[in-house]
Amino acid sequence: MKNDSPKLRPRLPPLLKCPVFDNPYVKAQKFLDEVVSKPAEEKIIFLQSLPDILNRGVLTENVAIYKILPMLVMGLRASAGNEAAMSQDINRREVLAIVPLLFQIAESYLAKTPELFQKHVTPLVPLLFAVNDRGVRGSILQKISILETQLDKSALNSSVFEPMCSGFTDSSGPLRELTLKSTIVLVPKLNHANLEKLVRYLVRLQADPEASIRTNTVIFIGKVAPHLTETSRQKLILPAFTRSMKDPFTPCRLAALRAVIACKEYFSQKEVAEKVLPCVIPHTLDGANEVRAEAFNVVDTFLVNLREESKRMAKDEAERMSAATCGIGAEGGSGAATSSAPNSGSYLTGISSWMGTSTEPTASTSSTSGAQRTTSSTSNGSLTKLPAPQPGPAAPKFSSLTLSDAQVGGSSKYNTADDSGGWSDDDDIVSPQNNNTGGGGWDDDDDAFGMSPVNKTKGDGDFFASFDSNKASIVGGGKAGSLKPGMKLKGKAKPTVTKLPASDLLDGWDDF
Repeated sequence: MKNDSPKLRPRLPPLLKCPVFDNPYVKAQKFLDEVVSKPAEEKIIFLQSLPDILNRGVLTENVAIYKILPMLVMGLRASAGNEAAMSQDINRREVLAIVPLLFQIAESYLAKTPELFQKHVTPLVPLLFAVNDRGVRGSILQKISILETQLDKSALNSSVFEPMCSGFTDSSGPLRELTLKSTIVLVPKLNHANLEKLVRYLVRLQADPEASIRTNTVIFIGKVAPHLTETSRQKLILPAFTRSMKDPFTPCRLAALRAVIACKEYFSQKEVAEKVLPCVIPHTLDGANEVRAEAFNVVDTFLVNLREESKRMAKDEAERMSAATCGIGAEGGSGAATSSAPNSGSYLTGISSWMGTSTEPTASTSSTSGAQRTTSSTSNGSLTKLPAPQPGPAAPKFSSLTLSDAQVGGSSKYNTADDSGGWSDDDDIVSPQNNNTGGGGWDDDDDAFGMSPVNKTKGDGDFFASFDSNKASIVGGGKAGSLKPGMKLKGKAKPTVTKLPASDLLDGWDDF
């Protein structure tokens, strides 16, 4: 090869057939140079072998980025962007061979340089999700973690999550389960609207006919709970766990019990006592041994928290009762200090008044009436002194008064020369000069209130002045004189009371 004469140099085709040049690197480079002219079948076989070649390090990083990656992008745009081309099996197989290789190169070489990832891979994401093929979708979902690390939040919500939601309702069970498992990495970057949409899909998947999907759904709910809003969490987790505990599939019940423990911080103690434990306790007698063991673990864990909550409630109640007792004691003490004086005074005054009235003899009516006139009880029970009345004859004992004492139809012990039995008391009221004799004290009330005729001047327009113009009549039919204006009755001219027969007693009373 180094001979100066070209004729002496070996020919190249026979030389390339030498075993020294028969290696994978040479073959790969040679095929990449001739890939455009290669048949579709050979191209597909070569693309399927490239991941292994890259993993073994046969081709360098520069070859992968600047020679293989542009070829892959060109092939995807030509086939995946054309529905008619994807309807052909050969093109579909070619795309299925390109997608895993594309994500391998992106993960191995482009992850270190985000600019290259944004330049080559990001524009292809919407195009790949638009391909209506389960194989292509499955290949994308298996590499969804690469997109989560390289794409921003807006691109994930619009270009990744929304197109992949169709996998939750796909008729293929494996694709539904793969979609569910792949979504878990996108949850931290989903916006509120997409989280609400995800919650609705999770509720639907809990009734999936595939037992493995129901089990993975309850596991997914336990992991996604921290990222949900409070409202979504309250609507989703407890009903979901309760529903899964009733699932006939044993792994699903076991996953539900473990998810309850993982989400215990999101349950209030009242919910634990009223809703969670009533659903967990029946599983302590579950047919599966591992389910029973997990149920007892859940019960023991929650009972510890409930005991602590009960002690805290008892402590709070004791503090409230203590505060209330101190408040009532302070208020009652101040009230008693302010109100004890008048209450005790009125009480003692009432006791003394009752004792004074109860111990006096009832026979001496005159002294009782005098005491009543000289003393008066006020509204609060205290005694008030009134002006002392003028001295006069003792009043008759009204407690033992009879018809004969009133000198109606018979003699009386009071019918003496000096006394007329009290029937002439009107004269005392009329005559201002008869203040000290006669009357039997009937005018004492007037004296008590300052209304005695002695205190009145002549010509005052008082009530007693009207007697000056009227005639005074004596009960009993005695002699009566007529009073003229300015005349006064003499105290010694007292009429006598005519004694009535016993037969006329009743008739006399009817006259009144």
